Amino acid sequence: MSEQPVTDEMAIKQALKAMHGMYITQQIGLLDTLKAEFGSNVVDVVRAKASGDACAMFHALAEQTGKNSIDDLVAMLWEPLRAKGYAFTMEKVDGGVKMNCTACPFATMYRAMGGAEWGYALYCAADEDLTKAFNPKIGFKRTQTLMEGHACCDHEYFYEG
Repeated sequence: MSEQPVTDEMAIKQALKAMHGMYITQQIGLLDTLKAEFGSNVVDVVRAKASGDACAMFHALAEQTGKNSIDDLVAMLWEPLRAKGYAFTMEKVDGGVKMNCTACPFATMYRAMGGAEWGYALYCAADEDLTKAFNPKIGFKRTQTLMEGHACCDHEYFYEG
């Protein structure tokens, strides 16, 4: 059995993945230390900061592009994620979109490193808020996430009112 030669691009990707894992490990350790020292309120502070940053970015994106429909949100938020290892299905339903995400690199890494609580606070918790920041008329519903150990994240975007 012959092995494929390692190319410079492959080596760089492997090094970046290892470095990313190291940063997540450090991040989890730092956040666990802060939580131990200052209490569970640290989780809320981290969640609020991450959500605020995501909201600012998606509000600005909608303002700058003049695009803020559900289809625009899916195109701007979800479609770029495919190239980053996310897997999801999308189903158009009356007045909205239902999505099932079955692969999320962040959920995989944070769960493997024992940091699902932090992964949720940093990434998942912002979903509803960033949707409202993108367009206040779009509602969001989710009952489960990969980060919490479920088989998928079940996102639903719909127009309210």
